[in-house]
Amino acid sequence: MYIFIYIDIDIYTVYMCVCYIFLTAWCQSVLRVSHPKTLNSISGSCLLIPCLFNISKEKESILDNSPVVTWRRGSLWRLYDTDRFTIAHHQMGPVMEVVGDLRKKNCSTVMRNLSRQHSDRYIFRIETKTFTTTETRAVYINVGRAPQSTSFWPNVIVPVLREGEKVNLTCTVPAPCPSHPPNVSWAPALGGDVTQRTQMNTDGTQSVSAILNFIPSFHHHELKVNCVSIHPLHREDKPLLSHKTVILSVEYPPKKTWISLTGMVWLGNNVTLTCQSNANPPAVHRWFLKRAGVEEELNISHVLSFTAAQDNTGEYICEAQNTYGAMNSTNLQITVPGQPVLETVSPFVVTLHFGPSLESELFSIIEKKYNYASHNNEKLSRNNDLA
Repeated sequence: MYIFIYIDIDIYTVYMCVCYIFLTAWCQSVLRVSHPKTLNSISGSCLLIPCLFNISKEKESILDNSPVVTWRRGSLWRLYDTDRFTIAHHQMGPVMEVVGDLRKKNCSTVMRNLSRQHSDRYIFRIETKTFTTTETRAVYINVGRAPQSTSFWPNVIVPVLREGEKVNLTCTVPAPCPSHPPNVSWAPALGGDVTQRTQMNTDGTQSVSAILNFIPSFHHHELKVNCVSIHPLHREDKPLLSHKTVILSVEYPPKKTWISLTGMVWLGNNVTLTCQSNANPPAVHRWFLKRAGVEEELNISHVLSFTAAQDNTGEYICEAQNTYGAMNSTNLQITVPGQPVLETVSPFVVTLHFGPSLESELFSIIEKKYNYASHNNEKLSRNNDLA
């Protein structure tokens, strides 16, 4: 009882099982077909099924008798060769054209005007008036909706990019319909040359590649580049447009190195020096202090901090280095004054060895006091004269 139900549900599966279990040797000795297990296409396009076959020597003569090749749908398998298979069922199938030379055992076939309802398993069958045989394996055809189909998104290969070394960026897109291949391009082209070529894949399918040949520079680092493909469809006003964006990572030596200063350089203040550089991969920073013509290495760090003292006076240099080279910053002269010392020159004149802004402020205060005292002395002198 269970077996009858299974047969009614999927007679194709039962046929395959019987052939594999009981008649495998006979099936394979008569016909062997080679084609991909799964193929993808998009609604409104066509599809090439790469197909090669071998047939037993005693049956090769049928190839000279104009054999008919068909691809039967798995979902309709139990209806074929019965009264229930109608014209409507026949019209449900895609338009199929054998483009291979059967005498050379090439059964490659093009399916045209595809729609999503054509997604199905398809089984190769060859027949003449006196002989018929069917392949035991099916190829699954998946027809996707054009805008949502991810099977045709570009595949981009970006090698390691080094400044000054010529390189290729490769963008590859499937070309299921050889008569309407996609147009593939790069934008922007980065001042390079773009070559488009069609290649045959190992499974017999085709793809189209756009190869961008250019010389990277540090200006290209973190630049967005787009691979764009346009698949023409039978609906000529609505081609399938897809793209993939990649962000370039270009490796280059340090191009700019500079030191930034945080804090006032006064005796006892906290001073922070930060070394910054433009490099990829990021640079390692080394600090040097130059005094009396002699350089001393201080530290390996992005930041150098210290409490200002007289022995911190000198020229500070930062070196940025990565795999591809090194670059020094401009020397930064730092002078840390000593303790403030007051030297008495006159009752209201003071020389201060300290920071310039503080010195200016003190002189302003002293000048005001001096002017006030002079004014009072002059006024007192006039009063004495009048007395």
